[in-house]
Amino acid sequence: MSSPSNRPSLNSGPSSSRSRRHGRTVPAAQPAPRKQEARPEPPPPIPAEQLQRTTQRPPRPNIPAGQVQTRYMNMLLALSDIPEIFNMMASFFTWILLAGFILFPGTFTSLEQEQLSGVGAQLLDVVSNIPLYIVAWVCTGIGGVGMIWLWWKWQSNYIWIVTRVFVPGLLNSLAGVISVLSNIYGVQHGTYSTTSKSAIIVTVAVAVVCGCLILLYQFWLLRNLKKEHDREVGVEYVGKHGQGIMGGERK
Repeated sequence: MSSPSNRPSLNSGPSSSRSRRHGRTVPAAQPAPRKQEARPEPPPPIPAEQLQRTTQRPPRPNIPAGQVQTRYMNMLLALSDIPEIFNMMASFFTWILLAGFILFPGTFTSLEQEQLSGVGAQLLDVVSNIPLYIVAWVCTGIGGVGMIWLWWKWQSNYIWIVTRVFVPGLLNSLAGVISVLSNIYGVQHGTYSTTSKSAIIVTVAVAVVCGCLILLYQFWLLRNLKKEHDREVGVEYVGKHGQGIMGGERK
C-alpha cells in the first residue's frame, strides 16, 4: 500500500500539463466580442456658395403639406419676418424727407426783399437763409438716400417696398409740393425765385418717381403675382369684415 506522500497531487500544474500534452485539451472560454453599434454618418456640410444661392423660402410647419405656396403668399408671410427696425427706418427716412420739403419755403425771399435793387437784391434772390437752406438739403438727401437703400435691401418683397417706401414717399412729396406752391403764391404773390424753383423741381421729381414706381410694382408686378396665385390656389375675397373667404364660400 502506497503512502499518501507518493500519491500524485491533483493541483500539480506541470505534471497535469504533461499528462494532457498528448491528450485532448479543452480551450479556455473567451469573452464574446462586443457588438459595435452602427452610428449613422453625419450629412456632409453644405457649401457656403450653395447656401447663398438658395433663395426659395422653406415651407412653414403650420401650412398643410398639400397646400400650394406661391410667390405672392411667400411675400405676405415674409412681412412678419422683416425686422421691426427696418419698418422704423422706413418711417424715419420718409419723415425726414418731408421735413426737408417743409423747410424749403423758409429759405425763399419775400416780395419786399425782391423789390430792392443792386447787389443785395441779387444775393437775396439766390438764398434768404443759408443755414436753413443747407439743413433742408441735408434732410432731403438723407431721406432720399435712405429710401433708395431700403428699396435695394428689400427689392424682392414688392408688398413691403410699396407700402413702406413708395406710398409714404409719394404722399410726403405731394405735401411738399403743396407747401412750396402755397408759399410761392401766398407770400411771394406768384413770383418764382431761384430757391423756390429748385424746391419745386425737387419735390415734383420725387413725387413723379414714387408715383411711377407705385404704378410699376402695384399695378403690374403685384397684379401678375396675384393672378398667378389665384390660378394655383383659387380666387379669394376679402369678406364682409375682412376675414378672407375662398371663391366657393362666397354667398
